[in-house]
Amino acid sequence: MPPLLLRVLRARRCFLYHPNNLIDSWGVFAGISIPLGTRLHASAGVSHDPRGLSVDGELYRSERPEIGSFAWRVRVSEGAESRYSAEASYRAPFARLAGSVEQSGDAFRATAQADGAIILAGGGVFASGRIDDAFAIVDAGAPDVGVLYENQPIGVTGPGGKLLVPRLRSYQRNRIEIDPTNLPIDARIDEVSKVTVPADRAGTVVRFAVDAEPESALVTFTDERGAPLPVGSMVRFADRPEMFVVGYDGQAWLSGLTPANRAVVELPDNGSCIAEFAYTARKGEQVRITAPCRMVP
Repeated sequence: MPPLLLRVLRARRCFLYHPNNLIDSWGVFAGISIPLGTRLHASAGVSHDPRGLSVDGELYRSERPEIGSFAWRVRVSEGAESRYSAEASYRAPFARLAGSVEQSGDAFRATAQADGAIILAGGGVFASGRIDDAFAIVDAGAPDVGVLYENQPIGVTGPGGKLLVPRLRSYQRNRIEIDPTNLPIDARIDEVSKVTVPADRAGTVVRFAVDAEPESALVTFTDERGAPLPVGSMVRFADRPEMFVVGYDGQAWLSGLTPANRAVVELPDNGSCIAEFAYTARKGEQVRITAPCRMVP
């Protein structure tokens, strides 16, 4: 059962001075609040003053800061002055939208509001809700990549591989991460987390070095009998300084490949062999190659 909160907000008596006389005014209020869930709340109250008895009720769903958050509130007041109102808000990707209607006696009022911002930065144009502090443009280098701010999902990159992250803390360390789950299977990335410190009412561009076309493949190196080369063998190319490690089943992840490749594999027993293999890129697929390695005399 959710906890109940009983409250007495005020019970008072005061004297107001008027040029003609002294006005004696008093009032009392009591209320109760009931949480109905994480974001749903209800409250009721009763008050009495010289105008008479009034009963108030309210039911509302609280708002959250992320895109897609929907909130609403309904209020009813019966007594000396009857009043009814309803309001709602929605956080769209481009703005915060809100509206309300209210009736008090014979008077009726309706309002509508939109708070947003247009930002030109990081080589793109971005629409956002109101920004009161700092912001960042995240460039992940690929579309549909999830972005997290302080370990909380904030959105996914658009067709250009970019996303606006509002509500950063100015002059403080803000951690921004990307989720590599939706990166192309043949993509390569050096880091998934960065820290940025923007100035007040300013933005920064946070770029992640995602290579969506790394010319890479999973190569299985075998000896002349077809058996996998041992774990710990080192692969190198004559025209590059990088070294690649052979893991289990003779497999090594190689990048920077060309249509024709010649690799030297240094074996753990100080021997070496040479593997020659062709490479053809297949976008969105993990290329697998089996490369026999010929022992060097």
